[in-house]
Amino acid sequence: MTTAHASGMKLPRRRLRARLAIACAALLMLAAAPLRAQELTVSEMQEQLAATPVLLNMDTARVREIFRRGQRLGNQPDAFSLVGDSNTTNGDFMRPLGLSANLCSFADYPHLRDTVAFFSTPLADGSANSFIRDSAAADRGLSALSLQDPFWADESCQSGETPLDCELRTIRPSVLISLIGQIDINHGLPDPQIYRDSMEWMLQRAIAQGTIPVLTTMVFLPQRAEYETSLRFNMVLLDLADDYQIPLINLWRAAQALPDSGIGPARSHLAAEVGRFCAFAGAERELGGTLRNLLTLQA
Repeated sequence: MTTAHASGMKLPRRRLRARLAIACAALLMLAAAPLRAQELTVSEMQEQLAATPVLLNMDTARVREIFRRGQRLGNQPDAFSLVGDSNTTNGDFMRPLGLSANLCSFADYPHLRDTVAFFSTPLADGSANSFIRDSAAADRGLSALSLQDPFWADESCQSGETPLDCELRTIRPSVLISLIGQIDINHGLPDPQIYRDSMEWMLQRAIAQGTIPVLTTMVFLPQRAEYETSLRFNMVLLDLADDYQIPLINLWRAAQALPDSGIGPARSHLAAEVGRFCAFAGAERELGGTLRNLLTLQA
């Protein structure tokens, strides 16, 4: 605090005008610099997504730094939490892996059994493991913007607590896996800047708690009217992964090889079949839900 502020004195008018001019100039620069997501054509966005590795930034210096901070803060190293909407809570994502190892086939990826075993440990709230726990930050109809709204917090949360803060406090996970934004596109605010602000808020909260955020790109059918907006949201995710040097699962790229890009008959959810949620012996080349489970384990 400067002497002028401490004594309650006003800044000289000339200095005040100079500071206001600088502030206005900064705002104008921000307004004149639109998001990359708002400038690219559909084909350019498709090319960038196709050129981005399926698993990006899995072991950066920033990731290791975040993990070390989390361990100092007391986070559980073998715990993860989920952020998402009904594509995350519909029962086929992660949950089968925590129910019984016998439900899954690891024929082509036997090393992933060790990953499942590592995260199959009890959590601070008494849940059996991270795979089967209902996250406070994952709910049907949840948007990226809603993560900041205490209205969406469940009964396990404190009064006035946001769903994300509640989940981070309750579980103290080392990893936060997110696939969110579809509700923003379909029913909320399909604005890439608002989406970026919402996602950046989530990243900053997680990183401050020493939790590694893992982003996941969205998959929309090209025939849908919202397809272009979904690509713009994915551009936001690529930018955030680059800016923060954090992991990103490029589900969009991996799903392009699947029938209907891995989307099910409802046209809004990843395709899934009972008994094949974690059948990693070919189902990952047919069903978007199985593919997502595989990529998340590999990340």
